[in-house]
Amino acid sequence: MSTETNTLAEELFGAPPKNLPRYREAPSTRLTHFGQVELRELDLSRRRERRAFLEIPSEIYANDPNYIEPLHLQQMNTLDPAHNHAFQYLEVRAWQAFKNGRLAGRITAQVDHNMEQHSGKRAGHFGFFETVDDAEVAHALMTTAMDWLEKKGCQDVLGPANFTLSHNSGLLVDNFDRPPFVEQLYNPPFYETHLLSFGLNKAKDLLVWWIDLDEGMNTPKRKRIDRIAQKIQKKESVSFRHADLKNLDKEIAVIHRIFTEAWEKNWGFAPVPAEEFEAISREIKPIVIPELVLFVQAQGRDVGFSLTIPNVNEKMPRDGKLFPFGWTGLLNLKRTRWARLYLLGVLPEYRKRGLESMMFAETVRRAISAGMGGGEIGWTLEDNHLINRAIESMDGRLDRTYRIMGMTFET
Repeated sequence: MSTETNTLAEELFGAPPKNLPRYREAPSTRLTHFGQVELRELDLSRRRERRAFLEIPSEIYANDPNYIEPLHLQQMNTLDPAHNHAFQYLEVRAWQAFKNGRLAGRITAQVDHNMEQHSGKRAGHFGFFETVDDAEVAHALMTTAMDWLEKKGCQDVLGPANFTLSHNSGLLVDNFDRPPFVEQLYNPPFYETHLLSFGLNKAKDLLVWWIDLDEGMNTPKRKRIDRIAQKIQKKESVSFRHADLKNLDKEIAVIHRIFTEAWEKNWGFAPVPAEEFEAISREIKPIVIPELVLFVQAQGRDVGFSLTIPNVNEKMPRDGKLFPFGWTGLLNLKRTRWARLYLLGVLPEYRKRGLESMMFAETVRRAISAGMGGGEIGWTLEDNHLINRAIESMDGRLDRTYRIMGMTFET
């Protein structure tokens, strides 16, 4: 492949990380003796042990007003091998750390055989990482996870990923001044310090953008995009439609097809099996606004889609518990001030025709009609320049960074 072709591919799909640090070349900052730390492995097939795994030391977030604990019910299902379809291609181990008899942290390590089939490399991840502000605990957790992944024959390790890069992933490394949005992770700033001192380093940054909608489409940049979009719409015979939730099975199949083809070559992507994709789609259905599940059609064919979801974290209980009223206690769940543009993709043969900008513009109009004042876009790969430029053209501004940390076993 020529240098020019490589550059184009990286502009569209992101470049693989280079020069990851080697696990067996430990920096002087890595601790290797953990006399006060005890690691206990948990069996996630047992309900009681899943519940134990979800316990986190209260002091981690005790004084953090922005922390919102993920819903216990959702996490229990995610960790359940009998419920989560991802376990069909994952090998997972989970541990808790105790220091001086007190709960101090947790971690998972997982081999992603789906990614292995897609990329040809045995992929390892670590996830669900939580630790008190103590390098001994953090390094004990990472050492245990890395040793297991090395024995499983993994070549590289990336994380945090719960459980893969197609699920919730990334370490928050800046802007800790607001709560996480729906389906985003959150952690204290000191996590990065402990992972760096262990020897991990940046593999890829995932960018989260912010967009304000107070001026609607009336900013100079958006007016320009709107004019271009109208010309493209006429030239390409493009139209929009929104999701028909009465035919959910059909709509999920369409989204899965576009998602798989549009993301196929993206760095870190592996196709999500149809059964798992359908299960995830049905889980988020209660918060979906049909008008914000947008399809773009060319000559009557669905060639792209975007999914914008209300930021229901605005209404979530901060302790992750819905009881005693469950979902019925969260009135007007979809009526939120902010939203998150969660996914946007166009089939490869329709890229660079301006369809992404058209979908952004249409999404802005529909979000305003739904009473929303703006919110998050992303995440996007730091080197997916095509989509990042499209976001900037709509007055999106970089707001947060989630970092994938990495390490290699190769010598």
